[in-house]
Amino acid sequence: MAQNLIEEINRFSSYKFDIKTNRIINLKTKENTNIDEFLGIQHMLDTNRILHKFEQNFEIQIIK
Repeated sequence: MAQNLIEEINRFSSYKFDIKTNRIINLKTKENTNIDEFLGIQHMLDTNRILHKFEQNFEIQIIK
């Protein structure tokens, strides 16, 4: 994934990209998840045609 996209994701307060696992990690509990940020990240991934799948606790696995 492009470095500028990773930097954009890491600007969100509730999410961080983990380069070791190639995942976007939700830093909040399920009940406190920021849905607007989640949808914003999903839109960024879709726009950049990054294959991904959703995991538990609103986390996102990037598919290589």
